[in-house]
Amino acid sequence: MALLACGWAAHQLTSDWKVLLNKETQLLKLRSGVGVFFSANTHPLESFTSVALSPRGKAGGGGSSDWGFYSVELKSPTRTVAVSGSNDREEALELAQALSRFLGVDLSVDGGHARPADARLEAAPLEGEQALPSLPPGSRIRVRQSAQGLVLQLPGCGWRPLFVVKAGIALVIAVGGPTVFGLAWVRTFGPRQLTSAEPLTALAVFLFLGGLLLWSVIREVNQGWSLAASSRGIEHSRTGGGKPREVTRLPASQIEDIDLRETEDKLFRSLTVVIEHKKGFVRMGAGLSREELEWTETMLRRALATRRVPRDEQAERSTQVRSEENPDAEQVTTAGS
Repeated sequence: MALLACGWAAHQLTSDWKVLLNKETQLLKLRSGVGVFFSANTHPLESFTSVALSPRGKAGGGGSSDWGFYSVELKSPTRTVAVSGSNDREEALELAQALSRFLGVDLSVDGGHARPADARLEAAPLEGEQALPSLPPGSRIRVRQSAQGLVLQLPGCGWRPLFVVKAGIALVIAVGGPTVFGLAWVRTFGPRQLTSAEPLTALAVFLFLGGLLLWSVIREVNQGWSLAASSRGIEHSRTGGGKPREVTRLPASQIEDIDLRETEDKLFRSLTVVIEHKKGFVRMGAGLSREELEWTETMLRRALATRRVPRDEQAERSTQVRSEENPDAEQVTTAGS
């Protein structure tokens, strides 16, 4: 017990950290120990190209677990240095944003793209007269423009490893369960008793549970997303599975970021498009290729940045474009009037 107490005390004494960032000397100093004087590491600030906010399991800077689940890191092409963290994601995000602004470098959140902290949603608006960028070859995404804005239909995620495992479990329950139970029943009571009410009920329960699980997996595999994005915000709902789903509306003022991020599942991680808003997250597009996800992310960001043009102004622009394309027609009309 005395050794454990001494070890705990030594850990507490040496786990004090202090981070100093000096823009004049362009140095980062990390100090640890009693009164933060035991040891110190120095890094040149100019070598860091971005700030990253990452869950501790994905952090690459070797940060202290006492900082919390979310780690704030400085990244360079050759190394990652953890400088702070918190169990509160909002607090950790504010720390990362402040550090990004202080150093004038981009910010990456949860493994997403590195962008300026104050321009997370900036994108080139979509031009109404121009065709949309082409989809990646072989993509099953459907896209069109309507009065609602940009409308996207994302297909289901397909047979990802997680769903293959679930389907295997369902088949084991539906097939293996009745087989094992039936053999055990025959050995105990004989084959004639297999047609009595008790074993038939048990076999039906196995088949029902396995079939229900398999049906739910197939339904989830085929569920996609329907999205309508404009400068007003984003409307999204699930598709597939039979009955129509409720449409959820996210006003543009509530949307904080649109990015690509990995799911937090440690066994079956996959890249998804994440819409971050003030009340949480919406993940979509699991199972799509990275090219398809990047195309979807870019289109959503550009649709949000596109100003809605009134009908009168839009008609005037169309007339002006036609006149510029055919100046002779404009002269004839003027002369006739």
